[in-house]
Amino acid sequence: MDYSNFDTADFVTDDSFVAWVKYGENAAHWESIARNFPDQRAAILQARAIILAASQLPAFGLKENVDAAIWQNIRESMDTPQQPVRRLRPLYMAAAAVLIALVATTVMWYTLHKPDHSTYHELVAKAETAKNTFVEHINKGRKPETVSLPDGSSVVLQPRARISYSTCLTGKCHRQVYLSGAAFFEVKRNIEPFVVYANEMVINVLGTSFMVRAYDEDTLVSVAVKTGKIAISIQPKANDARANLSANQQAILKRSTHALDVLPMSVAVSAQPTITELYSFVFADAPADSVLTLLEKAYGVHINYDKNLMAGCRLTASLDDEPLKEKLKLICQALEANCTIEGNEITITTKGCH
Repeated sequence: MDYSNFDTADFVTDDSFVAWVKYGENAAHWESIARNFPDQRAAILQARAIILAASQLPAFGLKENVDAAIWQNIRESMDTPQQPVRRLRPLYMAAAAVLIALVATTVMWYTLHKPDHSTYHELVAKAETAKNTFVEHINKGRKPETVSLPDGSSVVLQPRARISYSTCLTGKCHRQVYLSGAAFFEVKRNIEPFVVYANEMVINVLGTSFMVRAYDEDTLVSVAVKTGKIAISIQPKANDARANLSANQQAILKRSTHALDVLPMSVAVSAQPTITELYSFVFADAPADSVLTLLEKAYGVHINYDKNLMAGCRLTASLDDEPLKEKLKLICQALEANCTIEGNEITITTKGCH
């Protein structure tokens, strides 16, 4: 079924959706719908609020003969549209009034209790102007996918993640990236600040590597620093929560309260989404083949090279702070090889190592 055009009323009247909201049935299916149709999030939340609010109210119904009379009245009106519309009896008017009051009450409840969340689409819409346009990239596959930004930074997008980044990432413009989902950032050092907007969390950095998880539907936003330092602030700035993180630290934001916790990476946090493994790129006399295999695994790229020619090649290097393109450049320099990059396809040519 195509849910892309569903509105609140469609969800409220969908039996399967109602069963999920009230009884948790088909949870995997509807959680998948919520993830795959982010534009429908507002309608899904409103429909959930209406159904849950309605379930809290006293049940009411019409007697069987009254219910039959209402439907008979509707059929007669449809069959004879030229006849004057008859006035509703007081009982019917009362039933209609109850239904209207129910919907109005639940919609009002949703409006008053709607979470004060900043989501990916809202943030991008606010930031995009005629002079500051954005490019969007979505990982629609099942494996990590690497995006090389115009300033030389790299972003490893996990499945279902998406980013929007300013077309003015170089020069005098601020380097701004908006994230929905999970991604690993390796930021190229630059005098201009690099800013990641992940729901309510704002991450400021000059040059470092870190992992962010910020799905619209999640109750938490997390960031884990691999190298360097970052500064975190929360928007809207209701409680002015801020934190500075160094390597091997993580921060967890509870979106409902804007509470921010900073913990060592070694501490497991209850209900904390699993953070993708942060690979180490420090090599000491390592076989080139194993280095390239690690790059493929970490970045979701495919590297073409002659394994026979590379069999005797070994590498000693510390590449933790470098984005993917810079890693490849340094590796190829060390191996006296040539490297070409076309999307996620990388080709390395060499005469071998002696």
